[in-house]
Order: sequence, then structure tokens, then C-alpha cells
Amino acid sequence: MKKGIFIVIEGIDGSGITTQSKLLADWFSKKGFRVFLTSEPSEGGIGKLLRTYLKNNSINPAIDALLFAADRVEHTETIKKKLEEGYVVISSRYFESSIAYQSSQGIPIDWIEKINKYAIPPDITIILDAPPEVTIERVEKRNSISHKDKEKFERIDFLHKVRTVFLSRASKFSNYHTVNATRDINTVHKEIVRIIDEYVKKIFKG
Repeated sequence: MKKGIFIVIEGIDGSGITTQSKLLADWFSKKGFRVFLTSEPSEGGIGKLLRTYLKNNSINPAIDALLFAADRVEHTETIKKKLEEGYVVISSRYFESSIAYQSSQGIPIDWIEKINKYAIPPDITIILDAPPEVTIERVEKRNSISHKDKEKFERIDFLHKVRTVFLSRASKFSNYHTVNATRDINTVHKEIVRIIDEYVKKIFKG
């Protein structure tokens, strides 16, 4: 490919974003594509700072939004470079997470869009959808196994708001696809692959 493909997997906490991103990366690799798997917050300096902030409930939501936007500037440069080299870039979370999570804290969407003006649009966004009552159980089990501290967004009432924003956004854009994430891992993966495979075939036909 002269130009790569940029795919983003989104959804509320516990919807399976990391797992499905890895499975999709493996699927592309087996087909012979060069794959760059990444995530947000990134592994850069600002991203590491963000991971600390996500455990602090007293931080102003506007600071969250600005830190995510700053981290995304660095992250986007890496993504652009990989796309120019012909990689399939798969990111666990990206711009839509800022829209969903920060707007659910009362930050205006137009301001979030403004501070993220350097973010490049993905070719496809997959939104893994599941009720917070389902996903929070997964999160609590995962945190228990890994001894991870709870993050401030991991609350059922808040995740209901976030889910509503994700679904609303998904209804507005033709390259956004909602996938039922309450099903078993393999079934969800197969549906994602079906969506992605259709897109890839269109690219090569073009």
C-alpha cells in the first residue's frame, strides 16, 4: 500500500478495546500487512502523566481535556509517520474518547474539537458497545487480578453518560460502526473483521 490504514477501537471502560485491538492486529499480520498497534494515553511523557491523573478525582475536567489533547499531538505525529510508511495503524482509543469522556464531564464539544485540531481522522472507527452494568464487572475483575487501582471514570452512572455520547456520535458518521460487545470475544472479533475486510476490499478495488 502507498498509504496505510488508520483504525480506531473505541468504547467505554471494560468493553474489550485492548483485547479486540490486539486480535485485529494479529488478523492483519497473518494477512501479510505491517501493523502498528498503539493506544491512548500514549507511552510518551504526557501519556504517562495522564495515567497518574486518571486516578485523581479532584482534577478539573478541562485539565484532563488539555492533557489528552497535548498527548494526542505527539501521538498523531507517530501515527502519521507510520501511515506514510504504509502501516495499518490500530489505536485503542483516540479523539472520540475525548469527546465522550470530557463532554460527559460538562466540557463543550466544540472546545474539545478546537484543542484537538491537529488530530487526523481515522479511516474507520469501531465502537464497542455494552451496558456499563456489564463492563464495570469486567473492570472490577481485571483490577482485582492485576491489583490495579480504580480510575475515576470507572463508575456506572458516569459510563452511562459516556455510552450515550458514543452512540450518538456513531449515528452521525458513515465510517463509524457500532459492535455489540456483550457477546463472547471471538464473536465480537469476527464482526469487527467482517467490517474491516469489506473496507480493505474496497481499497484494493479502487
